[in-house]
Parts: sequence; structure tokens; C-alpha cells
Amino acid sequence: MSHPQPGRGSSAGLADQPAEFAARFLSAFLRDDPAAMRLTLQQATEACDLGECLDGVLLPGMRAIGALWQSGHCSIEKERLATECARGWLQSHEVLVPEPDGGSPVVLACGPTDEHSLGLEALGILLRYQGQDCRLLGARVSSRTLVTAIRASLPAAVVIVSHLRVNRDRAAESLWTAQEWVPDLFYAGNAFATPELRRDVPGTYLGTRLQAAASLILATVDPGR
Repeated sequence: MSHPQPGRGSSAGLADQPAEFAARFLSAFLRDDPAAMRLTLQQATEACDLGECLDGVLLPGMRAIGALWQSGHCSIEKERLATECARGWLQSHEVLVPEPDGGSPVVLACGPTDEHSLGLEALGILLRYQGQDCRLLGARVSSRTLVTAIRASLPAAVVIVSHLRVNRDRAAESLWTAQEWVPDLFYAGNAFATPELRRDVPGTYLGTRLQAAASLILATVDPGR
């Protein structure tokens, strides 16, 4: 059963231009205005829908903030405050998600040395809006913890995310470990951004857009959905 996401959808104004919302989000960050950052995310959701806000506003905005930090144009403390601002806004949607439709959950985890879980959390929100039960393990999930979670929840699928190429091999090890326990396996993140980086990695690559990733997962674990 499919459940609607928040947001009305519109063909007018900024609804067709999420990049403008992303620019407003980044501008609010540069002004040290977390309230404006949250307001921009809410307005983007109302103008289009949650999925488009995540793909077109939140994640591009956070990537731009990450690039500013990597280039030395903002402090790690400021980058972390932006992440927590975004996480708080995401968590405000937790109370809105419907009850799961039933069936086995999907386990969502970062690689053993990956600390950035915001995209994974956003993917979990999209899946849950479609009635899919999820088990979010978060950042730095060791292979042992992953296997323990799999044995406890008997999931329909596991998703592993890794964003830094230096962490790619450890994340791939988790995928190989999980393959022995679950029927379906997925992975995503910049650590797997090129065909070469995906070579000899088990599972299905989810690409770069959360909406498409959620649709692929749902179609695999519940083809009749």
C-alpha cells in the first residue's frame, strides 16, 4: 500500500526550481540562521513534496556545505551544526509516517568507518512513508553489529551506504558479510560512485537520487506494492 508524502505539489513558481530553494538553504547557512534553513526545507516540501525536497534541496545543500568545510571556508563546528539542523527537521517527520504495512523490515546501515548518516536517515523516511518497516542502524556499523541486527530482525534487504572512497573497502566487506544472510542487498554513496568502484561489489547500486533508490528497494522487496 502506498502512502502520500507531505507536500501538495505545484507547477508554479519555485516548485519547479528546487535549485533556488537549495540556494536559499545555503544562504541561510552562511548567515548562521538555522531557523531560516528549516523554514526553507519546509517551504520546499510544501511547494513540491518531501522526496523532491530531499533530492533537490537538502542533499545538494548539505553537499555544498561539505565542500565549504573541505575547502576551509567553514569550520567543522559550523558544518556539524548544519547537519544537526537538517537532522532535526528530518526527525520532525517521524511523527507523520504511517504504521508499517507489515512484512520483513529493511536494515539501513553505514559502513564500519562511515560517519555521515543523514542521507541514510532521509532514505529511511521515504521508505517509511510508503509503509516499509525499517531498522536504522546509523553510522559506523561494524560487520558484527550488522550480523547481529540481521539475525534479530530477519530483514528482506540490507542497505549499506559509504560516502568516502577511503572507506570503500570496509563497506564492501560489510556487503560481502551481509550477502550470506539476506535475500536482497543494496549499496550507495560516493565510495561507489564509478563503475570501477562498484566492480566486484555484491548487491545492487542505488544511484544518487533518494526517490529512485526508495522505489527500487520497494519494487524488489515487495513487487506487488
